[in-house]
Amino acid sequence: MQSYYQSRSPKRSGYVPLSLEDYDISPTNGFLPSEQPARRLSDPYYEPWEQIMDRFNQYLLAHHIRRLVRKMPVLDTSKLTSQAEYQRAFMILSFMAHAFVWGRNGAASEPAAEFLPASISIPWVATAEYLQLNPVVCCAAVCHWNWQILDPNAEDPMDIDNLGTLYTFSGSMDESWFYLVTTAMEAKSARGLNAILDAIIGVENDDISRVTSALNEIAHSLRDCNRLLERMYERCDPYVFYWKIREFLAGWENMAEAGLPYGVLYEGVDDTDTFSLDNWQSLIRRFRKYAGGSAAQTPLLQAFDIALGIKHYPTGEKGLQSTVDDARRRLQQRGVPEPPTANSYLVRMREYMPGGHRRFLEDLASICRIREYVLLACSDAFLQVGNEQEPRVIMRQSYNDCVDLMKSFRDKHIMIVTRYILAQARNGPPVSAPSATPVSSHIIPRSAHDQAMAQRTTASQSGGRLGGDSLPADPTMYPQTNAHAAKQAASSPAGQLSHHRSSPAAQSGAKSARLARKVDDESVVRGTGGTDAIQFLKQVRNETAHTRIGR
Repeated sequence: MQSYYQSRSPKRSGYVPLSLEDYDISPTNGFLPSEQPARRLSDPYYEPWEQIMDRFNQYLLAHHIRRLVRKMPVLDTSKLTSQAEYQRAFMILSFMAHAFVWGRNGAASEPAAEFLPASISIPWVATAEYLQLNPVVCCAAVCHWNWQILDPNAEDPMDIDNLGTLYTFSGSMDESWFYLVTTAMEAKSARGLNAILDAIIGVENDDISRVTSALNEIAHSLRDCNRLLERMYERCDPYVFYWKIREFLAGWENMAEAGLPYGVLYEGVDDTDTFSLDNWQSLIRRFRKYAGGSAAQTPLLQAFDIALGIKHYPTGEKGLQSTVDDARRRLQQRGVPEPPTANSYLVRMREYMPGGHRRFLEDLASICRIREYVLLACSDAFLQVGNEQEPRVIMRQSYNDCVDLMKSFRDKHIMIVTRYILAQARNGPPVSAPSATPVSSHIIPRSAHDQAMAQRTTASQSGGRLGGDSLPADPTMYPQTNAHAAKQAASSPAGQLSHHRSSPAAQSGAKSARLARKVDDESVVRGTGGTDAIQFLKQVRNETAHTRIGR
């Protein structure tokens, strides 16, 4: 019987361990900055931005944002002096941009803004290029670079109860808490990220004890994440999230029903004569389409997936976890780049991560063989039946504990999506808003507009998308689910827990061109497009569970 140790390839020469700092990752705060985010840009040149942010919620409430943004000068980003200042600039421009697009200007019938003024679009694109991510609200903007420590002398300064947000769209405690749960998870998981790198060194050195210890550290971080996710219900009301917050987090991908049939034009960046009836086809091509804020944009869960060898496949398709032969081959090819995980949605969400974090995931995937190591070390027949004190059995149990905790986290995520999105869409809002006519419909010839809208409707109904750069929106935050899933949500315990119910009259007139809306029994839950949320999340959860090794 050939054991793992007899079949293992020689240690790879020239192996260089990864360093978190090389990827702008903090050894103490994980994917958060090591220091608190900048509270103000140092150069007075940027006061036009800062003065709007000083009273951001008041201006948004009073419907002044669009007027103020149009009056802003176009500022150059060359006076930003540090990574922290670029992060702050990107963050505050993200808040202003989404408030401009979705905040409207007082009239309920006013459409979402399809044209982003140069005063925002030019510096926003410049800061995004510097940070190497897409210019749209993302997890990094609202969770990674949007926090402050309340008491620097606290026993645990990064405890969630000692954190606050810098900005929110709604000014509500619910929105702050929604962001801070993710922020706290990132901070608590620094321990797990360090452990991943330690486990890789253990695999390189054939050190079972070191691998086992590192897996136990990863499990500790995952327990922290589970506990924090359970606390979402404490201070974030599902009704407030769905009807008051969620719209501002949306992007401009597959958002025709919300008033953005083509996306958003970034004026001054994608220059064109927007008012010429002769170039409407060129105009359509220059609109940008981005997904909005998404939990899938945090590199944390993808890092844990890579570390544990959890594979995800296109929604609706089944795949297999690696066999012993696969494990042996992959251990022999450590350092050889492999194609990214087969679920293209999760891979493309990396475009919404800072460049360093995205590269970390890519490099981690090329060298991490923890699952293969455990699988081969525990492939002997006698290990499948007992001997619980055998070091290899203990290592396997530590590995399986991590996988079980990842599955538990995804179970909790499904419950949150059901309660915060599906159940809310089924219950309906308290008031309705009349439909708004997109501005582009006055510029683009009516026949061309109708044809383009019909094509997009067909693509949406068939689960497809238009354009090579078109990306389905996050099904976990903006699900487009069928009527069956909506009925499931309404009849589920989570759905029954919802206590905000509107009157029948309000429900009957609730359909509008807004992102959040009530649906009839035979309608879909309208989001930004994409796949069935429950199908997607359950598949991800099941793929996680199937990664366990042995008993």
